[in-house]
Amino acid sequence: MRNNIDAITKIYQPPKNSSGTPPANGWSQIEKQFGITFPYDFKKIIETYGSGAFSAFLFFFNPFEEYEGYDYANDISQVINADMELKKQGFFNQQLYPQPNGLFPLAATDNGDTIYFNPSQSNDSSYLYLYDSRRGNAEVFNMSLAEFIAKWALGKLQSQVLETPGNKEFKPC
Repeated sequence: MRNNIDAITKIYQPPKNSSGTPPANGWSQIEKQFGITFPYDFKKIIETYGSGAFSAFLFFFNPFEEYEGYDYANDISQVINADMELKKQGFFNQQLYPQPNGLFPLAATDNGDTIYFNPSQSNDSSYLYLYDSRRGNAEVFNMSLAEFIAKWALGKLQSQVLETPGNKEFKPC
């Protein structure tokens, strides 16, 4: 399932009208701004679904979000700064962007859990880091983002942090 959003689209119907899809050259501009290459499947998910939430629970930090007042760079900074504070208290032991090998946030849950990837690894997001902000637990998954979402939706993700969702709907913003 690596880099294959087909598995997700079989579970979650993509919206007919989506917002927050990238303009031409959008990815290259945002990657240049942050100095990273986003995972292929992250890009494809944003291109297919735009902004919204999977199972009314899991949403992506979308650099192309269109609602007024949204500032992607600020949103990412707030997530990283909050986790840096937790790191100072000993709850988060990974390096965070922009540090060398620092993790970069891709998605979050309504519970405040964050899914990170390491931009210094290959861009297929072969390792995902799930941080449980309520209990300070972290889990590492050796799979693509598309595989992660599909396994989570189907109840096949072995996680102490995420439960199987109750619905299989994508709700656009």
